[in-house]
Amino acid sequence: MRKITVEELLRKYAVGERDFTGVEIVEFRIRDLLEINLSGSDFRYANIQKLVRYTEGIKLNLSCANLRGLNLEYAHFEHANLQKADLSYTDMWCAALHSADLTGTDLSGAKLHEAVFYNANLSRANLSGAHLLDTHFDYANLTEANFRYARKVNFGNAYLQDTIMSDGSVINISRKMS
Repeated sequence: MRKITVEELLRKYAVGERDFTGVEIVEFRIRDLLEINLSGSDFRYANIQKLVRYTEGIKLNLSCANLRGLNLEYAHFEHANLQKADLSYTDMWCAALHSADLTGTDLSGAKLHEAVFYNANLSRANLSGAHLLDTHFDYANLTEANFRYARKVNFGNAYLQDTIMSDGSVINISRKMS
């Protein structure tokens, strides 16, 4: 695994590099991250735990990024743009995704135990086969989201419109969105 700093990562991204397969983020300064755009990047086999654990309040743009299978425990993705990202088979235990945009995101097979999706947009997201023990979806938009074969689902006060349930049925429960 090659080790790089966030400063080096951002420099490479700025000149067009998007393949960060197998990198390990070793250090960064918060000022380097005020608004970070890593859309379309490939982070397969990477270790980006430092980056995602200590970015509370930072607006990350990881839309269309490949984060498949990564350990993202305790990740801070509040207000993050994760549209169409591949987060399948990730371990996102205790991740904070308040007000994140996960439109069209692939979370199939992900371990989302105790993750919080408060006021998040998960419309058209794929959560099929996801593990959702004590996961919170209060005020989340789950329009057309797919929860087929997902386990331990508790929707709380979520907005469900054409949402595919664990058993394959489709449900519509309109609730006032905040």
